[in-house]
Amino acid sequence: MTSTNAKPASANQAFLLKRLVIGATLSSFLAACASVEPAQKAASSTLADPNEPVIALVLGGGGAKGLAHVGVIKSLAAHDIHPNLIVGTSVGSLVGSIYASGQSADQLESLAVSFNDSDITDFTVSYQGIIEGAKLRNFVNTHVNNQRIEAFPTRFAAVAAEKHSQQKAVFTEGEAGLVVQASSSVPNVFIAPRIPDPKTSGIVGKKYVDGGVVSIVPVDTAKALGADVVIAVDLQVGTGSSDSRSSTGFNPLMGQAKKSIWSLIEQGYNNYANKQSSTATRSYQAANQAEISRADIVIRPQVADISPINTIDREQAIAAGVQATEQNLPAIQAAIEQATVNHRQRLSTSH
Repeated sequence: MTSTNAKPASANQAFLLKRLVIGATLSSFLAACASVEPAQKAASSTLADPNEPVIALVLGGGGAKGLAHVGVIKSLAAHDIHPNLIVGTSVGSLVGSIYASGQSADQLESLAVSFNDSDITDFTVSYQGIIEGAKLRNFVNTHVNNQRIEAFPTRFAAVAAEKHSQQKAVFTEGEAGLVVQASSSVPNVFIAPRIPDPKTSGIVGKKYVDGGVVSIVPVDTAKALGADVVIAVDLQVGTGSSDSRSSTGFNPLMGQAKKSIWSLIEQGYNNYANKQSSTATRSYQAANQAEISRADIVIRPQVADISPINTIDREQAIAAGVQATEQNLPAIQAAIEQATVNHRQRLSTSH
């Protein structure tokens, strides 16, 4: 389904690799076009119980910080809170898809601390990016048992951006691995995959990139899908201010980058922000904060100094997710209780 158009290895490979890794602008989640309409949205066949309110868990982008999402899910499950709608951007779509496919919180945690970076990283040489993305796609498909999104026991939506129009795309059906690959494809780091439009058979499809380009924490998407309560997880605390970023740009050695896909993505954050005008950056941040504020509950794990490239750091990220969720638990429970009352009142008046 995907088309990479990667150039074959040649005598120019060393020059191209240097240009891609050292000199390229590694775009990421900070493009200033957050207020756009969905380019594609399909109705999921997996419906929530109509007698219960729709409780949405919205998992934001954040690269290496994303394993904190596992801690959030772990804490909610421990208190018998099981959202019936999962919406994710970027790494949030990765974690969210596996959970929505039927994996338990314990299974998700076990996977989070045991997988290797090499399981999801396939370096290539191309003007379009330095990571192919096929390994990530296959990783997701394997761990969702090759289910399509519409077959998940829990409703799921992944947010991506159409590469050329920069419009938001919300995927609620299709091949899980391909959709997550698109939602996680940091521009110029990952090669943007093509996703065929089911309405136009025989067409190769548009290219899609990281959902953080348009919605880093997709609260509005959850609301558009009918959420009564939105529990959002924001991983940007302490990581998104422009004055906290180095002005030196991205300059890792390829050997170092190969050790961790996470370091490559996080350097991509910094490099792109440094190259944006202050006005564009402020506009993007303001739009994202406005969207996040529309959530009923916002969980903010303290992960600014965590970069999970080994088991210890991964466990710390998960623990941070647990801690932040526990702190918000009374508010979460109150919001769900109130939503349940409101929902039952609506049902009683409609009969």
